[in-house]
Amino acid sequence: MPVENEHFVAEALRLVEDAEEEGIRLRILGSLAYRIHCPENLSLFDAMERDLTDIDLAADRKQGKEVKRFITSRGYVEDQRITASTEGSRYYFEHPDSGLGVDVFYDELYFCHRIPLRDRLDLDRPTITTCDLLLEKMQIVELNPKDVKDTLVLLLEHPVAGKGAGTEEIDSAYLADVLADDWGFYYTVTTNLERLRGHVADYEAVGEEGSRLVDGRIRELEQAIEEEPKTRKWKLRARIGPRTKWYQEVAEKSKTY
Repeated sequence: MPVENEHFVAEALRLVEDAEEEGIRLRILGSLAYRIHCPENLSLFDAMERDLTDIDLAADRKQGKEVKRFITSRGYVEDQRITASTEGSRYYFEHPDSGLGVDVFYDELYFCHRIPLRDRLDLDRPTITTCDLLLEKMQIVELNPKDVKDTLVLLLEHPVAGKGAGTEEIDSAYLADVLADDWGFYYTVTTNLERLRGHVADYEAVGEEGSRLVDGRIRELEQAIEEEPKTRKWKLRARIGPRTKWYQEVAEKSKTY
């Protein structure tokens, strides 16, 4: 892993560990979390030329003041424009010396669709869960190459499991339950899983065996999603389909993580 990437990972881990000592829960999400959760395939990130941009963290909004105090005490400066524009649901900090940025999302990750995180921060450490990492990328209506690369590596390294899934498995039961209540989210995720299948062959570094493994795990996810009973709300929205916009519009720069 290149030196600059080691710096990102090391700083993110320090923030989580030091915050924990002060009773503050921070969990890493975004591309850094993918690297931390996929140690067996770090070389693939480099082979696929996957760059890192900043540190993304999830936190409990009830600890907002403590989080702000903790991060600014380490020399980071808050960008109050982002705090104001997101009504406090997202804080962005930048270190004046290194230029390193830290993005903090409170209670949820909400770009194209809403991903609840507040009650799931204790399920894994130092990152959010592999299932939430998958949803983080699959919620994006317009997938970019970075999203594809991250998700391919995640699926290559982590098996899919149902109820009782471990921290190194992708919890298909939880994922299916989330999507069974929201047709729009369901439509975006299932569409992206199919797109992902079509992109596997774009990356020679994945290899034939890896491609078969990823394809099989996509099928497992699709099966779990389709077999999960859908709510009345889901069924009513499904009648309308994509004729009406089913997602929140997000500026490209706002969903870079």
